[in-house]
Amino acid sequence: MLTMAEQYLPNYLHDFLKDTNWLTRESAYYFFHYFPQSVAESEIESIIARQEAGYKKIIDFLKVPKPDLLIEYYLYPDKEIKTNLMGDDWYAQAIYAEFRVHLLYTETIKPLGEHEDTHLLSLPWGLAIGFFQEGLAEHLVGQAWDGKSHLEHVREGYNKNIYPSLTDFLDHQAWLKTDDSLAIYFYSLAGSFVSFLITTFDKDRFESFYRQLNRNNTKQQNSQLFQSVYGKSIGEVEIAFKKAM
Repeated sequence: MLTMAEQYLPNYLHDFLKDTNWLTRESAYYFFHYFPQSVAESEIESIIARQEAGYKKIIDFLKVPKPDLLIEYYLYPDKEIKTNLMGDDWYAQAIYAEFRVHLLYTETIKPLGEHEDTHLLSLPWGLAIGFFQEGLAEHLVGQAWDGKSHLEHVREGYNKNIYPSLTDFLDHQAWLKTDDSLAIYFYSLAGSFVSFLITTFDKDRFESFYRQLNRNNTKQQNSQLFQSVYGKSIGEVEIAFKKAM
């Protein structure tokens, strides 16, 4: 398993392990924790069905063995409880070293699907830099979290001049510094670009590139890697990507 140092989790707490309110439910590939009388409890059957289907889709795409561990989910009924128990009110986090997902699940917020599970199930491919790691996860989801296509948000993002050059995202820290209030634009960009690489150059080449990425690499090293795998600079591929939209 990965060390916690390889994931940026400055506020992560483990108070969720001490809470005695959790109900539990095990399925073929998951172990779910949820609160009594919560939305998650009332919808646990559909949650299980959704995640099991996504799990199989991810494994089929990645062509990796199914892990021995179950993916453990903690489903929080509101932001306050999630913050108090695990330290953060964001919609969802996959904890690589623990094979665990923390997810906010309410009447209106239900970030289920392939995204977080892709982070965990793709670990045999390695831990890529943020832009491509999130891009792979969004590619497996297939659309933005508001139900719109990724490309719809990407076109709008380019029209609003939200995006830097994609060369910038060859630095892992550049992804971590993106504006959370514009997250849907950046995640859509990452997902769309990864989809473009896979459909234009094939999945095997993307897998080769992904497996060689390293968060400790400099932007120049990752740029050289991209050039060596794709035979073009990321800037040249970005031009083709924008023309294809």
